[in-house]
Amino acid sequence: MNKTTITKLPKSKVEIKVEVAAEDFLIFAEKALAEIAKDVEISGFRRGTAPNDVVKSKVGSVKILDRAAMMAIEATIPGVILENKLEPLGYPEVSILKLAEGNPLEYKAVVSVYPQVDLPDYKSIVGGFELKEAIVTEEEIKRMKMEKERHSREQLREEVLAAIAQKTEVEVPEILIERETEKMMEQLKEKTPRALNMSFDEYLKKLGKTEAELKEMMAKDNEVKIKNYLVLQEIVKSGKIEVTEEEIAQTAKKEAAAHEGHDHEEIKEELDEQAKEYYRENLRTEKAFEYLEGFYRK
Repeated sequence: MNKTTITKLPKSKVEIKVEVAAEDFLIFAEKALAEIAKDVEISGFRRGTAPNDVVKSKVGSVKILDRAAMMAIEATIPGVILENKLEPLGYPEVSILKLAEGNPLEYKAVVSVYPQVDLPDYKSIVGGFELKEAIVTEEEIKRMKMEKERHSREQLREEVLAAIAQKTEVEVPEILIERETEKMMEQLKEKTPRALNMSFDEYLKKLGKTEAELKEMMAKDNEVKIKNYLVLQEIVKSGKIEVTEEEIAQTAKKEAAAHEGHDHEEIKEELDEQAKEYYRENLRTEKAFEYLEGFYRK
């Protein structure tokens, strides 16, 4: 029977300590020895036919124990993650704590996980905001009024989300910030020569910043964006907001009709999973904001 200890660490990480019982680890050691024996060449024996004790004396117990430890870790850690309902955001960093013949195997793994989001009373926060009608002059046409209303609504949505996020307790995983920052930096390096007709180094000089300073700025912005995203996803759960397949299909159909006659890639009748997820995410976000608008001050 394996023993497991889960310890919460800062920055949305957890430490998993596992002890694989000696009798269980012995099974992995036997499997490791059998695997190694297949490839070991020993004088006087055909490959894979030498007795286990001969193979063991040839390769040494350390190599067998190392292979057994890796096999045990690969076999046990997925079950530990599943049993403890962890949502890892990357591969765990594993280190062996105790490894000796005839003893239990002890190891620890540190992994970034999807953070716990503790929302404030967001309904009362939203209740302090008021959606005001856009003011337009007599000369402004209906289209401009609609654009102003859209801009006003989007700006208010940003303010509402920022107010909720400010009072939300959540540790944004560093791994998410790093991934987004690296992606943005690579895109910037690729697009700068084409869009601004200058090299990336020239662009940095124009900004008066080093690459490290620019990266730090991006990371700070991304931390805010990711926190807002996590908050919005938690509101989707709190409000029990769902998107149906029919809504996805209707949205795709409307978009296809809006682009009719323009130079664009045709929208497939049968949406692939990537396209469905794109529309699902957009619809979920829109529904979440519409849900929050129900709490605006009247």
